[in-house]
Amino acid sequence: MIERYSLPPMRELWTEEAEYRRWLEVELAAVEALAEWGKIPQAAARAIRGRVHITKEVIQRAKELEREIGHDLLAFLRVLEEQVGPEGRFLHFGLTSSDIKDTALAMAIRTGLEILIAELRELLEVIKRRALEHKATLMVGRTHGVHAEPITFGLKLLNWHYELERDLERLEEAREAISYGKLSGSVGTYASLPPRAEELVCARLGLRPSKVSDQVIARDRHAQVLAALALLGAGLERMAVEIRNLSRTEIAEVHERAPHGSSSMPHKENPITSETISGLARLLRANLQAALENIALWHERDISHSSVERVIIPDSFLASHYMLRRMGEVIEGLIIDEERMRENLELTQGLISSQGVLLKLVEKGMARAQAHELLRGLALKARESGRKFKELLLEDERIRGYLSPEEIEEAFDYNHYLKQIDEVF
Repeated sequence: MIERYSLPPMRELWTEEAEYRRWLEVELAAVEALAEWGKIPQAAARAIRGRVHITKEVIQRAKELEREIGHDLLAFLRVLEEQVGPEGRFLHFGLTSSDIKDTALAMAIRTGLEILIAELRELLEVIKRRALEHKATLMVGRTHGVHAEPITFGLKLLNWHYELERDLERLEEAREAISYGKLSGSVGTYASLPPRAEELVCARLGLRPSKVSDQVIARDRHAQVLAALALLGAGLERMAVEIRNLSRTEIAEVHERAPHGSSSMPHKENPITSETISGLARLLRANLQAALENIALWHERDISHSSVERVIIPDSFLASHYMLRRMGEVIEGLIIDEERMRENLELTQGLISSQGVLLKLVEKGMARAQAHELLRGLALKARESGRKFKELLLEDERIRGYLSPEEIEEAFDYNHYLKQIDEVF
């Protein structure tokens, strides 16, 4: 992921140094578990723990060796063996590369999900606070892009909050699904080490052992994680698209706090953060597709998934984290133009109250189909003439045969749309 969309602490999680440290953590856990089990000397385990370390020089040396031998983990092990000396022969004892890499990757993904969960909880608090702030802020609701009936801006925010709560649940489920390690060896038979060793190592690392594996942990787990991120991104995009639409000049009900808009048009204030979030959501969906393709590996494993995961997993986490952080800032600073919302409620000259009139007519005995056609005709007349819908209703004898002027007036009272708002919240 480019630096522009990389923020701490997620950025540090996916650095090269962090990856080497996770590899080392798994190797050391394996060494200590083997010593506890009695497979290698305790003194050797202590020597290894005391002598290995990760520095920039170690990383550079490992990369130099990788260029020579073409294998990143093997190069890393050779550098560790150089540090340790004779006891280094017990490093990676009975293990294959994927025992280390897949277990370390699970650790990284688990930590990444914990970062996202914490960030999402903060966003939920911001949305909740602003939803309560605007619980009774009336605005027009739109279906198919057309004015429908009044809602409140707080209700719109609450809808987003409810969806993000489901995203939170999905992230937590994904954290559980990915928190598995494996030390089952080259093809999953535990030929070199027994399942007990795997259990000891995973316990040390806060993971659970995979009940069955081949050379790798099955990639449906990783796809589940990226599916959760893609759904989170889609939810954030839904919010972003709505903010962008409500920021249109013709609507102008909300505005991002943006210091600058256009380089050539000084008057413009563009919803660029929301637009960026919309763009990054596309990346998350594309990465999910790649993760799904990774599931069908050959036989007990091939390496076709590896190159893909080096890109899609860090990028998806970095993008998701960036989107959550930026959306929190957008919602926190969002400018709500309540006066413009009120003005927009009146753009249809009262047509948005047609259902209220319809229900009153039905309650008074008019057939629903008859009432619907009658009101539709009056609505068309109001549009063509530019007159207020209420005025036409008050003049129409067919309407007044069922409803009094007071009852007609009641149908246009916007407070009607607030009567259940406390229960919804």
